[in-house]
Amino acid sequence: MKNVIVIILLFSCGLSFGQSMTKSDYRNSQDRWILSVGINALGNLGTQNPVERLDEFSLKQPFALAIEHRWSKYLSIEQDFSFNGYDAQTRIDNGILTEDILYFSTNTSLKYYFSDNLFDANWVDLYASGGIGIFSIDELNTSVNLSAGALFWINGSRTIGFRIQSTGKFAFNHSENQYDNNHWQHFLQAVFRL
Repeated sequence: MKNVIVIILLFSCGLSFGQSMTKSDYRNSQDRWILSVGINALGNLGTQNPVERLDEFSLKQPFALAIEHRWSKYLSIEQDFSFNGYDAQTRIDNGILTEDILYFSTNTSLKYYFSDNLFDANWVDLYASGGIGIFSIDELNTSVNLSAGALFWINGSRTIGFRIQSTGKFAFNHSENQYDNNHWQHFLQAVFRL
């Protein structure tokens, strides 16, 4: 009789442990759409260092919006839209502006989430991304973009968080444009799982 009870206990414990969710199962059970809303800082200062002269980055109407669909444990696709601008008499890459200029960009990026390979933490997701986009400072141009970022979840159910991201934008035809050339863009956004 004791053996039967021990076998039943072991069997029930095995079932309960077998049913607990792993970190990746938990993430895959979440809704796969994420909305991000926040601000961006724009740097077109003719420097290759993304943190050099941060006090000169533009924050004129710095609105940023993104929608992301995560289709696997590691991969997602994101479409973002951002607005910013420069005041007249601001020095940017190849000259001094004579009037206020609006900045607009939209980008499509493929994201690779790699933090699960580094450590076991449900509160943070690290990622790298690459993609293409269009932007306009004075003229319209196309860019190849490379980004790195971190998404920090505030609550245990991973539905609300914030993210920081830095993006290098490498413009096509940059030698032909006075202002629409290579630049940096940094983001701080609230994140909501839909």
